[in-house]
Amino acid sequence: MQKQKYTTEEIRAGVKFLSNKNVSFEHDADEQRVSIYVDVGCRIWTSGDSIWSRGVVKGVKVSECGFASEHSSEHYAEEDRAKLKEEDLYWSGGLTGYANYDGSGKDGTWYDGVDDESALINRNTSKESDGLIYTDDGFVKNLQKYFSDYCDFDTYLLEKYFDFSYSEQGMQQEESVNFDVDLDGDFWIKCEEEIVKFAVGEEAIA
Repeated sequence: MQKQKYTTEEIRAGVKFLSNKNVSFEHDADEQRVSIYVDVGCRIWTSGDSIWSRGVVKGVKVSECGFASEHSSEHYAEEDRAKLKEEDLYWSGGLTGYANYDGSGKDGTWYDGVDDESALINRNTSKESDGLIYTDDGFVKNLQKYFSDYCDFDTYLLEKYFDFSYSEQGMQQEESVNFDVDLDGDFWIKCEEEIVKFAVGEEAIA
């Protein structure tokens, strides 16, 4: 008998996360792409240790987050996919993650304070701007804490199946933090299949 790739506990944790009301999952089989979207709608606090924000500690009004991953075989012609070796088959998230936020500075939220996109990317040095959230450790940790507290996310899944970190400085945009994503598409597709089984009354997570 072939050994299960994922444990029952892992699948249950994944199913619980995808079933949360704040979370949605999309699987595009044709494009071999998976996406996870999370509604936030609350403040995510920075810790002030960003090298681009000059010690700004604020509760940033974050609206939503998105994370996606594409299977490597998508980059090969269909007739060549059968020849691929195991090391050629993997999921790549790359620069596909984002957290959209209110950068207006109103009601104490983050203030981008930029007149054009280049000012933000190259670090706006005006006194009015809060600078970049980029590299602030607290923002990422508190975003993960939101997932845990309000989205039924078990943080031990970060080690294998869903992780994200800041992408390069040049990818940061006004009112959006960009992330590098590490997302195991096979795992999340399996979790979605278990949810479908449960919905139609089949035995799930055997």
